[in-house]
Amino acid sequence: MRIDKLSLRQVGVAVPILGLLNWAILQFAILPRMTEQERRGLYSGWMSTSYPYLVSFALICAAVWFVFSYRGRYSTNGRKIAAFAVAMGALCGMLMVLLIRMTWHI
Repeated sequence: MRIDKLSLRQVGVAVPILGLLNWAILQFAILPRMTEQERRGLYSGWMSTSYPYLVSFALICAAVWFVFSYRGRYSTNGRKIAAFAVAMGALCGMLMVLLIRMTWHI
């Protein structure tokens, strides 16, 4: 199956399901086997600076604008699907980091 055959709805459901699966594997299979020191080094530095979050948010906003507002010659269905999937993946990733850090007190 080619990427341009997918719809935004399919990507909007599939990416969060993959994010949930990733979180569940980390939460219940990988993190319990890690030592406290390994867990502390897992996401070190992310909460101390806001720049990665600002850059991620700017890229997410640009992707959402491209998917829903841009009507130029570069707005093919495949590119829109890819941009939407990247934006959804970034949101799910940031949420997963936040949940893991709050749950495991990292």
